[in-house]
Parts: sequence; C-alpha cells; structure tokens
Amino acid sequence: MSLNGALQIGQSAILASQAALTVAGNNMANAATPGYHRQRVGIIPGRPEAIGGGQFVGTGVQLGSITRQIDVALQARLRTAIGEQAGAAIDQQFLSGIELLQNELTGSDISSELSEFFNSWSELANNPTDSGMRSLVLQQGESLAGGISQLRQEYTVVREEIDRGLGVSVDRANGLMEEIAQLNIQIAQTEGGAGQANTLRDQRDALVDQLAELINVTTVDQPNGSVDILVGSIPVVLSGESRGIRLDIDSKGNVLEASVRVDADGTDLTVDNGTIGALLRQRDETVDPAIDQLDGFANELINQVNRVHSQGQGMTGWTSLEGATRVLDTSAALNTDAAGIPFDMENGSFILSVVHAETGARASYLVQVDPDSMSLDNLADTINNAVGGPGAVASVSNDGALQLNSAAGYEMEFSEDSSGVLAGLGINTFFSGSSGVDIAVSEALVGNPSLLGAGAEHIAGSNTTALAIVALQDSSIEKLGGRSLRESWSAGVSELAVRTSAANTRLQGASLVKESLQAQSQAVSGVSLDEEAIDLLAYQRQFQAAARYISIIDETMQSLMSIV
Repeated sequence: MSLNGALQIGQSAILASQAALTVAGNNMANAATPGYHRQRVGIIPGRPEAIGGGQFVGTGVQLGSITRQIDVALQARLRTAIGEQAGAAIDQQFLSGIELLQNELTGSDISSELSEFFNSWSELANNPTDSGMRSLVLQQGESLAGGISQLRQEYTVVREEIDRGLGVSVDRANGLMEEIAQLNIQIAQTEGGAGQANTLRDQRDALVDQLAELINVTTVDQPNGSVDILVGSIPVVLSGESRGIRLDIDSKGNVLEASVRVDADGTDLTVDNGTIGALLRQRDETVDPAIDQLDGFANELINQVNRVHSQGQGMTGWTSLEGATRVLDTSAALNTDAAGIPFDMENGSFILSVVHAETGARASYLVQVDPDSMSLDNLADTINNAVGGPGAVASVSNDGALQLNSAAGYEMEFSEDSSGVLAGLGINTFFSGSSGVDIAVSEALVGNPSLLGAGAEHIAGSNTTALAIVALQDSSIEKLGGRSLRESWSAGVSELAVRTSAANTRLQGASLVKESLQAQSQAVSGVSLDEEAIDLLAYQRQFQAAARYISIIDETMQSLMSIV
C-alpha cells in the first residue's frame, strides 16, 4: 500500500469519527425531546486491498448506517396500552359523572325524593281532609317530578357532551391521518430506497402514537418507507393517501345511534379502544341505558300512581276536565301504535258517577272499554251512550284529548277502573307526562288541591286511595322485572356504582401497564447521557488517533521528499 493509501485510511477514520461525534452530540441535544429515538452509528471496515502474496490489508473505515434504536413489537404494545389507558380514563370520567349526577346518599337524590313523596301520602292517610297535608302531597310530587326531570336533562347534556367530544376527536384523528400520509410521501422521497430519514420517522411515530390515543390502530410497514394505518382490518391510511373517518349519528325510531365510518367509502369501523372507542362505549352502554332506565322508572311511577289515583275521589268532584294524554289518531284503536298512548290498557270497564252538588244524589254508569278495538272517538260515544242524560258529556278535543263536562250543578267522580283507560288517557290522574322528559303534577290538582283523590267508594273522609298509593312503593311491578319502584331505582344505582368501581380499577391497571411499557421503550430508544458521554470520549480518541496517524504519515512523506 502506498503512503497515499495510508493517508486515505487516516482520512476515513477522521470522517467516520466526525460523523459519530455528530450523532452522539445530536443524541445528547435531543435527550429531552418527546418522541425522539436514540440514533446509533454503524461503522464498518473498508474493503481490503491485495498487497501481493495472497495478503490483504485494510483500507480504513467507512460509515455504514445511522439507525434509530427501536423495538417494533414493543412499540405496537405501547400504542395498544396508550389507547387502553385513554379509553379507561374516558370510562372512569363518564361513569363517575353519571354517579355524581344521581347524587345518591345525599338527601337530595331520587331515592330520598321518592321516600318523601310516599311518606307525604302516608301523612295524608292519617288526616285525609287536612288541606295542608294535601298541599304537602302536591309539593312532594312536584319535587319528585322536578328531580326526575332535572336528572333527565342532565343525562341529555352528558350525551350531547359525548357527541361533541366524538366530533372533536374524529376531526383530530383526520388531521393526524393527513399529516401521517404527507410524512409517508416525504419519507419515501427522502430515503429513495436507501437509508432512513430518522427525523421524519420520529415525527411520524409521534403522530401515530397520538392517533392510537384516539382510536385502535395497527401499522404495516411498506418497502418504500411508508406505513399503512389500519383500524381492525380496514385501512384508513394507504401510503400517501388518508381515507379519513367520519361520525354518523342516525335516527332509529326514537333513538339516535352513533357510529364511525371510513369517509372514503362508508365502511363501518369497529372502534373499541382509545378516546373515540370509549366515547362510543359510554354513549351506548352508560348514558343511553341510564336515560332508558330513568324514563322507564318515570313511566311506571306515573302509570302506577295514576292507575290508583284515577279511581279515587277527592273532597270535591270534577265539573270539567281534559285528559292529559294526547292521542295521535283519535280514530285508531287505543292500544295501537297509531294512537300513540304510552301506557298499556286492558279490556275492562270503569264507573263514572254524576253527583248533584246540592242534594248529593249520585247516579253511577258503567262504561265498558275494549282498547284493542275501541278508538278515542268510540270511547267518547260509549260514555255518552252509557250516561244517557245531561249529567256528563264526553267529547274529543282538536288536539286529541278526551274531554268530560258535567251539567250545571253536577260533579263527576270516577271509580273501579279495571281497564286502566282513565290513567292511560290522563283522566283524574295525579301525574301528567309519560317519561322523565315531561313528568309533572297535574295542573288541575295544583290549582285545586281538594280534587286530590285520597278516598274511595264515595265515602267522605276515606283514606283508601292514599293508603293504596303508599303501598305502591313496595309493590312488585312486572315491567320492572318484578321489582318495586324503590328496588328498581336502587338496583340501577347499585349497578352503576359497581361499574364505576371497576372503571377506577381498570384505569389504574391500564396506567400501570402504559407506564411499564413506556419505561421499557425508553430503555431501548431513550437517550442515556452517561452512555453518550462514554461514546463521545471513544469517538474523540478515535479522531485524535486518526489525526496523529495522518501527522506521522505526513512526516514520513516529508522525510522521503527531503531524501529525494
């Protein structure tokens, strides 16, 4: 080998050392940079040259590669853990929020309001003619109805918050996918099939990590350096193209269902992790069921109390009244969907009594009801035919309510309703409405507490109806799964408490797993300043040795030149 070749060896050592020093310095400079992966220099010996006699000598050193230190399998596990932790945080947030809204065990919750309501009826039963007790019953009824209505509104606000969160998260995910697609293009162009654009790859990995926090994703590396992003088995990013996702909220009956689809072709995505997956889960498995449970509870509370109250009598009778329930089609059978009555009715009858206000003379009329074949128009005609005189007249209002009016000097009372039609149509009822949305105490009763039906059998001072309503709090109700009103509500509260506790535990576990995987990832990809300092010294010594080597070769060449 010539002296010139020896100089080339020294030069290669200096250049390799310079590159290694630069990489070590870059690692140290980015030790605290989020998403940065430690880089390592791959130094390989130069191709040897033959010097005769079958002998070879090295030609120095060359820079083989500058690569990121990364464990792909560990990175995939970490992204899954990121999504699970983000989803668990959302689960815990909304379950705890619903539990806080219910506000149980505080004295201002539905359970307490329910107890106070039935207790007020018990107090009224002790003194059914006391006007103060009647007003108290109405006040407690309004308090209970107001509490249910307020909770229903708060549930709706939570669902709207989830929908807004879904919209924001989907938009953010789309933005991240667009950026990933653009980085795919830049990486493929920069690398050109050789080497790695480490900084661009770090940026892309950071974006994929952020995307994994929103939605469950997997990545597939491509030969040109780009990555495809899949949700389940459905691609959402293909090389330099983002297919996008969108949020669809569709109306199915009275229910609004949310789903996430690929924007490009409408393919339905199975999203079960990350912020978006957890928001969908909380919407479908927590908030909507909570709304359904509250509405079902309110419906049965209204129906059960009204069924008893509609057969009771107050201190005075009715001179005119209009049913609280509006029938959609007054010519349709009462039990059909076309009529739109939110309560069940059976084949039976009720008694309408017309009482002369001055003499107390009473005439009672049996009204037969077949809700499977009888419309509201038919019922009004049946009442008029049954009464057969001027004592009471039935009609149907323009907005589909049953109206009853007594003649001057007469009052109307109701009893022995085996059909449930009085409660179904809102005649002589305590509550109006049919769910948590519209539950309220009858305005007619609030305006005239003497109409409150505490008695029965037309006996002055009777407390039979009041006692029957008190008994409802512990009565088994078929539609509530055989539970009473109190038991049904308590069961829902208990179930939520169990789920909230489980969500807290799941969040703690997910956080620990994520932290553990982050620590493992940092051990592989993180920058250790101590290690870099050691490498820096080694590369510095290599550079110094190479410089000294070149100096010696230069001195040798000078000596040769002086001889010549």
